[in-house]
Amino acid sequence: MSHERTAALTREMAKTISAGCSDEPLVQVAHNSKWITHPIYHRQGIRGALTDIWVRKGVYERLSKVADALQPHYRLVLLDGWRPKEVQALLYREMHLTVARNNPHLKEEEVDHLTQQFASLPSEDPVSPSPHLTGGSVDLTLADQTGRLLDMGSKFDDPNDRSWTSAPVEPLYAERRTTLLEATRAAGFTNLPSEWWHYDYGNWVWAWYSDQSAACYGPTRLPRDSSAA
Repeated sequence: MSHERTAALTREMAKTISAGCSDEPLVQVAHNSKWITHPIYHRQGIRGALTDIWVRKGVYERLSKVADALQPHYRLVLLDGWRPKEVQALLYREMHLTVARNNPHLKEEEVDHLTQQFASLPSEDPVSPSPHLTGGSVDLTLADQTGRLLDMGSKFDDPNDRSWTSAPVEPLYAERRTTLLEATRAAGFTNLPSEWWHYDYGNWVWAWYSDQSAACYGPTRLPRDSSAA
């Protein structure tokens, strides 16, 4: 089955996957010299966004493999991981407004469909949780050796055709996307086709794109003693 144009994730898709129930903890990704942390929503001033990035322990271990696989002139940059439901709801509303504003000719259901190619509906449902609420989703990009974020051919969270990972962008941007894609796939991640920056491991989206019958991770929360918010 080709997943190239099936990036509008739906509850119906999730219901074909056995729900994840792993109690694997969330861990902070800061203080690791293998990568750069750039908590983008906090830096953008998004209300409720975390000051640090958290992912499942298994995701953390695989990110280490991704960083090790990159050529020396690239550095891995982590933009976002687990996020609160309230932040997901805000991001979805903002994306919906942007899509509607940029596409005034679309009907409401078409706006919904296009929005869901770039933002998931906020949900803590065990069967169809928002991917980032599982701790199994991570947003990534590349930097040069000095830490300067590199142009990947479209801006992060930009809801247009150039954001699709396989979009016909200029050769330099295509090479950078391919570099990131190959390193993440080798570490066990899957990519959301509509977003060159979005990668999954262990959640139902990963299960869907890797033809697995069951997810590992369901919705989760930060540790009680966390001071990340």
